[in-house]
Amino acid sequence: MNYEIKIFSKLEPELKKYWKNLESNSFGFCFQDYDWFENWFNHYRKNNKNFFSCIVVVFQNSEICCVLPFEIRNIWKVKILQWMGNKQIDYNSPVLNKKFLTNEKEFSYLWKNIINALPKFDLIYLQKQPENIDGVKNPFVTYLNNNKHSNVFLAILPKTWDEYSKTYLKKKFVSDNLRTKKLIKQLGSIKFKIANEEEQKYKYLEEIIFQKNKKLSLQGLKNVFDENDLSFYKEFEIKKLTNIKTQIAALILNEDIIALSWGIIYKNRYYYLLPSMKIGIYERYSPGKLLISLLIKWSISKKIRIFDFALGQEEYKKKWSNNVDVLYNHLKSYSLIGFIFSLILNINLKMRKIFRKQ
Repeated sequence: MNYEIKIFSKLEPELKKYWKNLESNSFGFCFQDYDWFENWFNHYRKNNKNFFSCIVVVFQNSEICCVLPFEIRNIWKVKILQWMGNKQIDYNSPVLNKKFLTNEKEFSYLWKNIINALPKFDLIYLQKQPENIDGVKNPFVTYLNNNKHSNVFLAILPKTWDEYSKTYLKKKFVSDNLRTKKLIKQLGSIKFKIANEEEQKYKYLEEIIFQKNKKLSLQGLKNVFDENDLSFYKEFEIKKLTNIKTQIAALILNEDIIALSWGIIYKNRYYYLLPSMKIGIYERYSPGKLLISLLIKWSISKKIRIFDFALGQEEYKKKWSNNVDVLYNHLKSYSLIGFIFSLILNINLKMRKIFRKQ
């Protein structure tokens, strides 16, 4: 087991070279694509003193095995090793070379060496880890002790919309959707539009953030999305991206934007990431439901294999899906203060589960 480990505390040309070289022959999600990661890092981690980057690159016989985007977070003087990610990153995972398939013994040996190479920490808390990465078992879930975080809903897409709707959707759900479509059409002209020009993309993104914040404010919550978030999403429309393709789609009724969605196409997978709906008289018609059907039809026409509803267990996602993946959390203490903090975390997580059931 001849492994070499390199750790990077910042984004630099050497790291970019390794990461980009790995991407062409790897298993991974859009959230761990280098272009996504670089944009995310520059918006949410650069000059942030509460987080220390420690991005691990592992080599075996001079070939890159994997990239592990870790960071150490300081909370009340407790140092926590975690995946780099926040609300913009739905799945946390390694980027794995397609040739890199380990057994439990090899992974345990490698993981022990990685931990010893990292700066000292009190606790490991790896959240939102998918059980599978492009259909391959995630070693951080398979070989480490984990607890379930949540389900993730997916639609594995067949060759035609007709096959998808007849095989995977319930008859009542299909008929309800058709009735919704008819009701909306009675209100006027309906258009499904994909933004192509930069100015229009910016306009749609601003409207998405506005609609989402308005809905949250009506629920008594503070605005979750701010100018920095808007800048983060806009950056994807400015940069030339190697592997990621963005899509901003709108449902327009009589020139009025009633539903929107910002998504990503990556490795034959559509990520449904940032949907929004206009608050007001149109809500009763569920325009978001109609937009999803049009997005899935579009994805099938482009021969996309998976429509991924990403993080969130909303009921509507279940109705459109025909497959489920599971996200897991790994928690382990490495010091007395880390042990105490892990107990607090476990109590907090159990209390959340109890209140969710009530």
